[in-house]
Parts: sequence; C-alpha cells; structure tokens
Amino acid sequence: MNVAIVDDDIIFSRTLKKLIESFLNKIFNDLKIELINDNFYNRIKDKPYDLIFLDIDLKKSNGINIGKNTLLWENQPIIIFVSARNELVFSSLSVRPFYFVRKSNLKNDLTTMFVLLKKYFNEQMSFFTFEFHGRITNIYFKDICIIESKGHNIIIKTKKGEYICRASMKNILETLGEKNIVQIQKAYAVNIDYIKEINKGIVYLKNNEQYNIGRKFKKTVVQKYKERFLKW
Repeated sequence: MNVAIVDDDIIFSRTLKKLIESFLNKIFNDLKIELINDNFYNRIKDKPYDLIFLDIDLKKSNGINIGKNTLLWENQPIIIFVSARNELVFSSLSVRPFYFVRKSNLKNDLTTMFVLLKKYFNEQMSFFTFEFHGRITNIYFKDICIIESKGHNIIIKTKKGEYICRASMKNILETLGEKNIVQIQKAYAVNIDYIKEINKGIVYLKNNEQYNIGRKFKKTVVQKYKERFLKW
C-alpha cells in the first residue's frame, strides 16, 4: 500500500502520518507513506500511489486541480481531501474524493473515514477467482473496469488486460455482489470507480469509451453513482 500525504504544513503532515500508520498497519503488511510538502504535483505524478491525502489550500497550488489531474491517471488512487477550509467541501466534489476530512474536526472525521475505508478495502482488495486457460486466476475487484457478456462467455477487462471465462452476466454479478459493479446494458457492466461522467443517459469511462445506459438500468446506475461519490 503506497500512500502520499500532500500538505505544505510539515508538522500537521507528521501528525497525520502517525494516525494513518496506526490504522493501515493493521490491514497491510507492506505500507509506505511519503510526505509531500513542496513541488506537489510534480512529485506525485506518474507514481503508483494507492491512497492520497490531499490538502486543498496549498501554497501556490490548488489541491482541487491536482485532484482533477489524478482522475486521468491509469492508476486510480483513492483521494481523501484534508482541509482547514470546511466551505470547500462542495467544490471538492468535482474530483469525486473518497472523503473530506476537516482539520478542525480531525480525530472525529478520521474515525468515520477509517470505518468507511476499512469496508472499502475489505470489498475492493478481495479477489475474484476464476479459471482462465486452465489455470486458477485471481483479480482484485478494484482492478475490474468493464465486464462484457458475449455468447456463453464473459470478458473481464482490467487495467492489465482481458480475461475470458465461461459464465453468464447474471452469475458474474451475483458473485461480485455489491462491490462497485453496476450493469448498464444487458451485455455490459462497469466499475463505478471507472466512470468519468454520466450525462444524458450516456456513461463516459476513463478510457474514453462511452456507452448508452439501457432504460431498464438507468435508475440503478444513477443511484449507485450518486451513493459512491456523494457519501457525506
């Protein structure tokens, strides 16, 4: 688990690091936390961070703009905004952060955020296990981008490649449960976290593909999308 704390307040960064370490060390054996206190975006871009704690009001930088840039990364880190400016919570929604932590209410907000984060890790860091070319294969739920039903097969598209297994869309969705996968058409389902935008009945994905949402699925897709990104 690679974590970055992006904040120009060095003392606060160190305090936050200790609190994060005490939580994540209980979940991950291999944990690395890096403090980024200057040259913010240049120091985090193109690095495989899984989780970024990002201050919004940085010196000479706008944390919201930095967050927007991360939406274009192939590796999609979890963004958690940390700010002394509580009024920026609504502006931050354009980045679709996992949570907004107020520095003025740090311990209480972190407590709530850790509960949600643990639930997310339990779901998304779990494996989907299936047979691929005669071998047992494991994929993290979080790495699944698109699921396509084609004939009697399912094509699972991930950030690292495609896998084909013998199954139906119904069986796959029942196996995955509520782990951020939502069906958008009879033959397609996508990871909510892989959606860049929903506009006028069209789902725009982060790989620039777009799909019409079937009338039957529209209400559920929009509802799950809102629940994922408007949770506080």
